[in-house]
Amino acid sequence: MKSCVNIVVACGGGIFTTTVVTEKIQEILKKEKIGFNISPHKITEVPNITGADLIVVTGKTSETNKAGAPVMLGLPLFTGVGAEEFTAQLLAKIREIMSKS
Repeated sequence: MKSCVNIVVACGGGIFTTTVVTEKIQEILKKEKIGFNISPHKITEVPNITGADLIVVTGKTSETNKAGAPVMLGLPLFTGVGAEEFTAQLLAKIREIMSKS
């Protein structure tokens, strides 16, 4: 079982929205006592990101990750609309990833 999950948070510029969503994810994972590494990226980099277990984007993208990392739309963490449902989906995906490794 994997002890730490590598997450990429990506938005248009890789700065403001990414920071807000990153902080929310950090709070969630700390509360659940899940080890993590989070790095910011631009949404245009999503297809070519390597080494990520999960990619959370804050804007819609038709791109998939060539390395096979799942991509989730994390806009609910930024807007607050649907945040609880997204949090449950995020935690389920992370637990699935950690149990496979």
